[in-house]
Amino acid sequence: MKRNSLKSIYKKWLVGMLALLLMNACKNDNDIDETIDAQLKGRPVQKASVFVTAPEDGAAIYIDGVYTGLNTPATVNVEVGTHDIGVGLESAVQYLRRSIEITDVSSSVDLTLSEQDLVAPKTWRALFVGVNQVTNGSCVTSYTTEQLNQAYDFFQWSFNDVVEPWSYNTMDWEFVRRDISDELVQLSSDNLITPSVLESYMPDINVGEYDLVVTFFRGEQADCSIAGFIGIAWYDVTALYSQSSYYTIRYYDDLEGMIQYSLENDPGVFIHEWLHTVAELFYPAQGVRVPSFRGQVVHAAERYGYVHPWMNWYKDIIRGQVEERDGFSGIGPDAFLKCSVSESALGQCQ
Repeated sequence: MKRNSLKSIYKKWLVGMLALLLMNACKNDNDIDETIDAQLKGRPVQKASVFVTAPEDGAAIYIDGVYTGLNTPATVNVEVGTHDIGVGLESAVQYLRRSIEITDVSSSVDLTLSEQDLVAPKTWRALFVGVNQVTNGSCVTSYTTEQLNQAYDFFQWSFNDVVEPWSYNTMDWEFVRRDISDELVQLSSDNLITPSVLESYMPDINVGEYDLVVTFFRGEQADCSIAGFIGIAWYDVTALYSQSSYYTIRYYDDLEGMIQYSLENDPGVFIHEWLHTVAELFYPAQGVRVPSFRGQVVHAAERYGYVHPWMNWYKDIIRGQVEERDGFSGIGPDAFLKCSVSESALGQCQ
């Protein structure tokens, strides 16, 4: 037993020594050698200096999709290899990006991004389903088509006028509306239009057809009080056959007054629920780091020092500019460009 044990130890030592010899024999590039050596010995990896400028000062600088905390003009340090350097222009509301190859850590690179580096936006498609009448089995609530028009306008404004510029216009939202107007929709046992409830009335939504599906109905009318929450978005993209993000919104009496109040005080209801689907579920599954506290992302605002109204919080999540102790987190423009929900459903992500 003892002799076999010694043989085993000797074999492991011999294999390790051969591996080290092979590794040394294969080294060709001095910078790569130094990087590997530094990593093995626990020393800081040497990095090259890249001086980044853009058409406007104060543009947020991203390296490989992660916000650096620096704004143009500024010097960033990058390791040997290929890197995507991007800048988000605040005034022009554009995203410029260029790939660079670093082969020598002792070099200094001047990188001037221009309109020629403008990244084309990715199209995102949303389906808005206005529901005229719903029932919980005991009573019925209803919105007129004119009232649903107001909700649809608010929904489009949320993404066209807010989310798109917050993404540095790397997103281009298109909208489709299909109302359920000739049927009385039976809510689930939780008084919701769940994915399965929607599909029973609208079974023809194809896989990858939409990035987001939203239903909107009345949650209270006179003596018929169905539920208290405004928005519910706890569904993974696999909850719908179409593999789209999904949430349901229920408003109450005086819809016009409620929307106006939201616009003037806290206009993020549609954005809030959407972030539940993409910032808590979809993008973390894609490997994107997001801010989190005890499993909560969207509801972690106060933990990160944000205060009501939460629009700055939503903006920083979308831009990937939430400050952490060791950097920044959030989705960011590169993640939006790399993969949309519908592309993921179709297996077309970069």
